[in-house]
Amino acid sequence: SALSVAINNKEYVKEIEVVGNALSADSATNLDAYKIIGTYTTKTTSNSVRNKNIRLACEALNGTIVFPGQEFSFNDAVGQRTAEKGYGAAAAYNNGEVVQEIGGGVCQVSTTLYNAVLRSGLKTTRRQSHTFKPTYVTPGFDATISWGGPDYCFANTPADPEYSNSETYAIGIYAKYSDQTVTVSIYGRPVLKDGYTYDLESEKIKDIPVVRKLIEPGSNQQPTTGSMGSQWQTYLIVKKDGEQIKRTLDHNTYYSGHVEYYTDETTT
Repeated sequence: SALSVAINNKEYVKEIEVVGNALSADSATNLDAYKIIGTYTTKTTSNSVRNKNIRLACEALNGTIVFPGQEFSFNDAVGQRTAEKGYGAAAAYNNGEVVQEIGGGVCQVSTTLYNAVLRSGLKTTRRQSHTFKPTYVTPGFDATISWGGPDYCFANTPADPEYSNSETYAIGIYAKYSDQTVTVSIYGRPVLKDGYTYDLESEKIKDIPVVRKLIEPGSNQQPTTGSMGSQWQTYLIVKKDGEQIKRTLDHNTYYSGHVEYYTDETTT
């Protein structure tokens, strides 16, 4: 093109004729077709370090653009949670244990994103539940993440073409933390056909008995009360104009209970 030739010739001050049609400021556009197509909100705790981690993750996620057919990775988008980036140590799960970990609490952001993505009609491609039952979202609605471990991913493509529009467009992610509240929204042109909505519904199938372990002599482990685990089934609910038309099992989740550690003296 004439522009490329001018740049290659280092002619940085030059008039180049542009061929095309000029549009006036009041010309019709498809801007009205863009809207929030999926949103979800969760409440956090009063833990200031955990909330700081959540805020930083929201700031890193906010404004992310995902193009048609592109796969999004939470870990790639947010990056490694490090002290250098301002993240602090807060409670997190690691190999089935509760530990203090840099970036603890960020799973709440990935969980909130997962729920917004699902409700927008987009296809989740990678999701893993927590080891223990979450407290800030309905069990089965969660999506855990860890740097170098579990990730949450989705593709900018319809989850089910039967209920979706034929064309796909770029989407944007809005994420915000404020006053112990996390909100994640998907902005774009509707994926689902007019009148269709997606939602999740979970039900507990059974409780899992407490696991008890005897504290060995010389161990520093202190006695604990422990807790039961549970199994949940989560269903995808499809509605048309508010009426349910489909209810299908989406996934099963097994949450571990906390181990009860005991000594001979505490045995009942």
